[in-house]
Amino acid sequence: MHRVPEARRDGRVVDPDQVCDAAAVLADTAQVQQAAAVLDALGDVNRLSILLALHHAGDLCVSDLAFAVGMSDSAVSHALRLLRAHGMVAAHRHGRLVRYRITGALTGRLLDVVSDGVVGDVELHAHVND
Repeated sequence: MHRVPEARRDGRVVDPDQVCDAAAVLADTAQVQQAAAVLDALGDVNRLSILLALHHAGDLCVSDLAFAVGMSDSAVSHALRLLRAHGMVAAHRHGRLVRYRITGALTGRLLDVVSDGVVGDVELHAHVND
């Protein structure tokens, strides 16, 4: 079954099967847009630092994240709002504190890949990713 949109079927293609495959993998535009948003968020060094800190250290509050990544509390809060909007982190209340954690399978997998090249062998006190 060809997945080339009806409106574009009159177009000239060299290999219709490959065009069909290419169109099929791009059919879920919402998922492609979500992946692009996640990759865009990872492209900022501050947001990436926040995500790596959460990925390896576990749930952290804004002030602990700010200290760990060397940013102000307000800058971390702003970055976390964007990351929450993209479904990459979630907030949960722990007593009086609001802690943040990584969410989304794509985010976790991408952070695993980035960590392989960036973090290396670091002995962690929390042993979150043992």
